[in-house]
Amino acid sequence: MSAELVVICPELGGGGVGDYTLRVAEQWGAVRPRFAVANPPGKRLDYQVEQLGTTLPRAERILLQYSAYGFHRYGYPRTLLRALVDWKRETRGVLVVMFHEIWTFWPLLNKNRPLQALHRRDIAALTRAADAVFTSTRSQSEHLRVASSRADIDVLPVGSNIEPTAGIDGSKQLGRAVLFGLQPSRLLTLRKMREHLAAVAASGAITKLVTVGGGNSAIGDAEEREFAGALQLRDGAEFRGALPEQAVSDLLASASFAVSAQDELSVTKSGTFIAYAAHGLNIISPYAGASAAEPLCWATHPAELQAGIADGELRARAESLRAWHDRTCSWPRIAEQFARALRLDVPQPITAPTPAL
Repeated sequence: MSAELVVICPELGGGGVGDYTLRVAEQWGAVRPRFAVANPPGKRLDYQVEQLGTTLPRAERILLQYSAYGFHRYGYPRTLLRALVDWKRETRGVLVVMFHEIWTFWPLLNKNRPLQALHRRDIAALTRAADAVFTSTRSQSEHLRVASSRADIDVLPVGSNIEPTAGIDGSKQLGRAVLFGLQPSRLLTLRKMREHLAAVAASGAITKLVTVGGGNSAIGDAEEREFAGALQLRDGAEFRGALPEQAVSDLLASASFAVSAQDELSVTKSGTFIAYAAHGLNIISPYAGASAAEPLCWATHPAELQAGIADGELRARAESLRAWHDRTCSWPRIAEQFARALRLDVPQPITAPTPAL
C-alpha cells in the first residue's frame, strides 16, 4: 500500500504543516505513505522519507499539503505546481490537494503583483486538475472557486496538536480564562481585546487569566504582564510559558473560558481556537454572535458576559463547540476525509472518539 501513495509536503514535524501531515498519517494505521519533502527532517522518522526534487516520485496517488513559502523562498513553487498538473494528465493517478495557503495578495502597485498573477494562474490550473481539493478557510475556498471556476472545494478546518487527555473528569475552575498560543499571537489578541477584557474583568465574569505557549522574549514578557496587570483581576494572572502537550491539555480542561480574537476569515485555520473547542471551553470572542457562521455562532461575546448569561447557556455553547470539533476537525475526521478522497481502504472508525469532558 505504501508504494502507491506519496504525500508531498514542505516538512515533517517541527510545527505547522509538518505536524499536521504526520498527525494525518498516524490515523491511517497500516496504510503507510511515502513522503517527498522539500525540507527533510533532522531526525529519523518511522516512514520512508525522500528529498523532493524537480521530478515527482512514482506513485498511483499523491496528496499535496500546500504551503507556498514552504516549497519556495519567494512563495511561488512554479516547477512543482506545473509538474503536478503534468503528472495528473500523464498518469491519470489520484491527485488530492490541501491548500493551507494560496497566493499572496499584493497591493496593485507592488512590484510582486505580476508574481501574484502567475501564482494564481498555476494554482487555478492545479485546482482544476485535482480529483479533490480542500482548504482551511471559507475565504480561501471562495478565491479558489473564482480563480478555477471549480465549485466542489471543501473547507476542512485544521486540527489541533493539543488533544484532550483521556479521563478528564470535566471539573472547571470558575472564572479562570486561558490564553494559549505563541507569545506574538497572544500579545496581538490582548491588544485587540484590551477594552473587551477590561470590561469583562470588571464585571467579575473572569477572575483569573492564565497564558501558556512558547515564543517568549523579555520584551514580550514585560508587555504581557503589563496587559494582565491592567485588568486588575481578583485572582491575578499566571504566565506558564511553553509546556508539554499533556500539561497544556490539562490546563485547558481545567479552565472555564478561553480568549480568542480570530475572525471568520481565519478562525478555521487557528489551531489554538480548535484546541479550545476540543476541550469544551467557552470562547470569549469579539466576533461571536448568533448570526455568525460556525463555529463563532457558539462563541461568547464579551458584552454577553458583562450583561450576564445563564450557566446553562454557556454549557450548551461549550458542548456545541466540542461537537463541532469532533464532526469537522478532529484528527480522525480529517484523516477520513483525505482517505475517502484518495480512495484508500482505511478501516473506520480510524481511532476512538474524543473523550467526553
